[in-house]
Amino acid sequence: MQLRRLLPAALYALSLAATAGAEPRWTVVHSESMIVMGDQSANTLRDVAQELEQFRAVLGRLSSNGQPAPTAPTLVYVFGTQKAFEPFLPLHNGKPVPLGGYFQRNADTNTIALSTEGFADDATVVFHEYSHLLVGTAVRSIPVWLNEGLAEYYSTFRLKSGGKGANIGLAIARHVQLLRQRFIPLSQLLAVDQSSELYNEGERRSIFYAESWALTHYLMTELPSGQSLINQYASAIAGGAVPEQAFTATFGMTPAAFEPKLRDYLRGLTFKAWVYTFDERLQQGAALPPRVLAPAEADAWLGDLQLRIQRTGEAAKRIESAAIAAPDNAATQLALARLRLSQDRTDEAWPPLEAALRLAPEDFAIQYRGGVTALQYVDRATGAREADLEGRAHDALTKAAALDANSPDTFAWLAYASLRRQAWDEAARAIARAIGLAPGRTEFRIRQADIMILRGFPNVARPMLQDIATRSADKLSAESARRRLDALDAAALPRTAAVAATPPPVPGAAPPSPPRPQTSRFRLDLRRVQDGEQRAFGRLTAVECAGGRVLFHVEADGRDLVTASARFADVDLVRYTDSKESTLGCGARVPPDPVYVTWRTDKPAGWPGAIAGVVVAVEFLPLDYVP
Repeated sequence: MQLRRLLPAALYALSLAATAGAEPRWTVVHSESMIVMGDQSANTLRDVAQELEQFRAVLGRLSSNGQPAPTAPTLVYVFGTQKAFEPFLPLHNGKPVPLGGYFQRNADTNTIALSTEGFADDATVVFHEYSHLLVGTAVRSIPVWLNEGLAEYYSTFRLKSGGKGANIGLAIARHVQLLRQRFIPLSQLLAVDQSSELYNEGERRSIFYAESWALTHYLMTELPSGQSLINQYASAIAGGAVPEQAFTATFGMTPAAFEPKLRDYLRGLTFKAWVYTFDERLQQGAALPPRVLAPAEADAWLGDLQLRIQRTGEAAKRIESAAIAAPDNAATQLALARLRLSQDRTDEAWPPLEAALRLAPEDFAIQYRGGVTALQYVDRATGAREADLEGRAHDALTKAAALDANSPDTFAWLAYASLRRQAWDEAARAIARAIGLAPGRTEFRIRQADIMILRGFPNVARPMLQDIATRSADKLSAESARRRLDALDAAALPRTAAVAATPPPVPGAAPPSPPRPQTSRFRLDLRRVQDGEQRAFGRLTAVECAGGRVLFHVEADGRDLVTASARFADVDLVRYTDSKESTLGCGARVPPDPVYVTWRTDKPAGWPGAIAGVVVAVEFLPLDYVP
């Protein structure tokens, strides 16, 4: 028995040596909010963790309590050289994109990958995207210009004095140069939302980013109480104030009167920056000492990274070899489960997923990611397997919540798991905890409204949804709330006199359970099909950007249904879900999204025959949706 278990590992090590020479040793360290692994020493990995945690601490000043925002687990991959990093870079036209680092936000975790050799040149990209995550977690309904302005402002973060301090808000030369030539009225800048042309079109988008940075930089560095005033302005917008009126009331002059001051500022030769001094160096992972990863476990994590950036062929070889070499390792089994699900080999995915959860009952990352994976794909299961997976996901997320009581995403997913099991009170307590930890996450509030509806309290959910629909700067969240309100108006849930007389529940408390509605699903208010249009249900497998068109590939009735548009802005993108993924870009969709796609059958001359028509709408549906 021992010989059979050791032999795969021996063959695995020999195959690595034959193909790549001596493989580097991978080590993992833990910090407050991150798992950092790399082919570097534990001290180097601690330094990387410290820089990212200190950046998170600086952004914490924007929150009401001044504390760093808790987020989903963040995995950080650190490569010592750009050559070692190359197999883990996203591809464009079949070639690795030359990046020193990148940030990726997924449903189950956040991922940062970087090379210590090239990170200095691309750190701004990572810090910009990480800023969006942190600000969105802490601050609710932030205006689009301020969201992008803060992300650009903090993207220039650089440690100094051996990690005891940091430079913040350094000038960005390309923005200054552009704005000395092109400028848009401040009133237009303040009015931009996610659907505006200024936010979505080529050169005008560049001007929008530059001017958002410039206004934020001026307010943060030139006004004595700039940060406080910015928070005051953001609060006014979140309260429903008109942007121009809120600006005038907060900063003491109209946007038109303020504009010459900003333009004069940009013509200057010097720009201030803040020097932030940390009270003390952050202590990293005292409870969990550094650990050297076995080669197979390291390859499982690396294969999972390749899977996330759609290098699936390389990921498959790496993960399958790792799972054979270390069948009793939770990381290899979880990676194998995720691989099989991405390949639509669903029946082969459940055994390794269950093995991963069983093998690491005290590992927060495994329990959290395993529970989320099960919930993402549970709709592919059939019969008793679906209920079994729902139970395992619920148990895994309950363990994860016990292991880390400060992870808002864990409690949000636990609320969803409880909702699927119709455990309404438990779901209400979990989502209340998630909102308490991350008050800026509007999707958590929408889930809370859903739970109130399913508990039999639509009268409680209605004002919650109205608040999101009228005040949220996030167009997708606002539209999601409006559609729920329309559904309540069109087909109100049945309520008995007893339910109507029951006082509204307090989220987080445990009131007597109200009579439950007849079903855990309420009707979606889908877009109506117009004359000359067709609609199909399927799974969005990829969005392809080629030949001046955006192609949507939907697997429907066993075929690849392809519809196209000249640009994203012409397509009505609607979500009926609380997915963590709030953007849609070019590339494969892993896992595929259940959608309704609607298209016009007429199409411009010269378009290939494989394109069915001009896409007009893509409606993203819940994972458990049944047509």
